[in-house]
Amino acid sequence: MFRRRLSISREATVFFFLALFIFTVIRAFILLDRNIRPSAQALANMKANSLATQAIHESILKNVSALSYEDFILLTRDNNGRIVLAQVNNRKINTFVAETTLAVKNSLLTLNREKIAIPLGEILGSYTFAALGPKIPVTLNHIGFVETAVTDRFEEAGINQVRHKIYLEVVTKVQVAIPFISDVMEITASVPLVDAIYPGEVPDTVINLEFPR
Repeated sequence: MFRRRLSISREATVFFFLALFIFTVIRAFILLDRNIRPSAQALANMKANSLATQAIHESILKNVSALSYEDFILLTRDNNGRIVLAQVNNRKINTFVAETTLAVKNSLLTLNREKIAIPLGEILGSYTFAALGPKIPVTLNHIGFVETAVTDRFEEAGINQVRHKIYLEVVTKVQVAIPFISDVMEITASVPLVDAIYPGEVPDTVINLEFPR
């Protein structure tokens, strides 16, 4: 009795190993993609936040370079020069907020043309090869809305002195996209505008300032 020998052609062998190789590559790519994508998105968001915050600060600081504290707060002094009344200059603040909001929007729109590429080595967290490897493109898109509000804060500034600081709070959203995935992140920035030091006791009329919303 003769046993029939199983014969596998060369073409079948080549096809088997080729299919195994393709399967292994695809599997490795899927596993690598699952590990890289969260890191790539987090890094892209960090860079987008930095760029957007810088754009916001630069656009605001251009508008406040010529402003002083008394452009925002109208002060009334007694015969001894002591501040007895402080009033918010609503007209000036409303004009400033409107102009600055428009400037911030225009500045953020320039991010739509910003070209960002993150090297694969940086995504993998390698210090040695951070600048090497294929670059992952990142696209930024300003979604459109910008919320601004003037706020203030009182701080101690030495013996029997109080510093009054005025800030502009900005909130906006930016879409950050990398290949096959995108994320919308909220950007917040607090930019100091002007400040003044009140010597001695601060009157209630100063402490209870109310800024327009």
